[in-house]
Amino acid sequence: MCLNRLYSFRRCPYAMRARLGILFAGLEVELREVILKNKPEQLLAISPKGTVPVLELIKKPNTRVGVIEESKEILEWALAQQDPQGLLTTHLASAKALIDQNDKEFKPWLDRYKYADRYPELIQLDYRKKGEVFL
Repeated sequence: MCLNRLYSFRRCPYAMRARLGILFAGLEVELREVILKNKPEQLLAISPKGTVPVLELIKKPNTRVGVIEESKEILEWALAQQDPQGLLTTHLASAKALIDQNDKEFKPWLDRYKYADRYPELIQLDYRKKGEVFL
């Protein structure tokens, strides 16, 4: 029986990271897709900032034992539970470096590309080209 709940949004890159960690670990969680314009009260009750991903750790029905609110921490928690591919032991340093590079170099350009109207300093195509360097 699956007890842990992951609040997620399908297009959020951080939620994708958390889901991938859970997938790589081979764990089951109850996935609760969030509509960001209409966040569920259950999410806001455990994480007032209301961002995703959020993993609610539940020991037995109706007994929460913890909440993890950051994608990297969810990824590391999942792989600490079970790591069939040895990702934490074999590739930890390179994975952390790639995650940091993604978060610091790629994600800001991705956001500016997706929401170019909020960042009029450059045109959308320029933001895309900057993001493509990472890809």
